[in-house]
Amino acid sequence: MKKPMKRETLIKNLNKRFGLSAVDASKFYGRESENIWINDDICTEKTNYYPYADGTLDDNKLNTYLQSKGWYAEPHDSETIMICVGYF
Repeated sequence: MKKPMKRETLIKNLNKRFGLSAVDASKFYGRESENIWINDDICTEKTNYYPYADGTLDDNKLNTYLQSKGWYAEPHDSETIMICVGYF
């Protein structure tokens, strides 16, 4: 089993590589969380116009990257995406 990328490293990479505003999800929940919150628009040119909740199941640029690092995207609501560590 491949060890997932550290959350802090993935946050930096998502911000730099995809131009996302990725932050620790504890800022969303108001409590400790191991997830990452994308707190702005995820549907950009750098993500191949990721289609929010529908996109979490698609084989697209962002999902391919996340899976290669041991993480996955999960919709929280219609325009909120959480990035979660995958234990697979």
